[in-house]
Amino acid sequence: MNIYRSLTLVAVLATMLTACGSLEMAGPDIVTPVTPPPTTPPVTGNNKIEGNWNFVGTTMTGTSTVSEDNAKVISYNDYTTFNNKGTCVIDGSSFRFNALSYSIDTMLRMVMYVDGQLLTDMDVPFQVTMAPYSAVSPYKLVGADSIYFSNGMVETPSAGGGTVKVIDIGGKISWRGDTLVVTTKLNQMVESAFVATSQEMRLVKQK
Repeated sequence: MNIYRSLTLVAVLATMLTACGSLEMAGPDIVTPVTPPPTTPPVTGNNKIEGNWNFVGTTMTGTSTVSEDNAKVISYNDYTTFNNKGTCVIDGSSFRFNALSYSIDTMLRMVMYVDGQLLTDMDVPFQVTMAPYSAVSPYKLVGADSIYFSNGMVETPSAGGGTVKVIDIGGKISWRGDTLVVTTKLNQMVESAFVATSQEMRLVKQK
């Protein structure tokens, strides 16, 4: 059973929870980060997104898959943050997050297969309050609605404790009334697991 416990632990550790996590965004189906096309100079600045914003939440969905020998563990997460706090100043080149914080209270679904047969299907509670987070995230706009963060957006809490480090990532920007929505999708290997996440971050402009 040690191998099964190990697989489950790795799957949990690899499950990426929040934003960028914020932005906690959601986004286009991409296998690698959206990078500016080599023949198209990146566009910087946009008076529609520049300004002072309040962070109002993140929605995350994702899966992580760990396989070893004849066993496989798949974990699923789906949540929307609450107790959202913090601000973001967007200028022509960066998102400046200040005291970003939120809470998560959800269940992770863990499914294990051995030799292709279902061994267990269980829910694991995941509750966390993200410590206030401040960072500067450089960005470039590509066309009218695509965005690229060369150093990632924001850290996201991990179900295994701590946070998942930020990496370069691309996504989309859109609007819902006065709410700016930044969406990203990410597919990558994390802690020996293949992780696929969709994140959506929402910001409302300060008045």
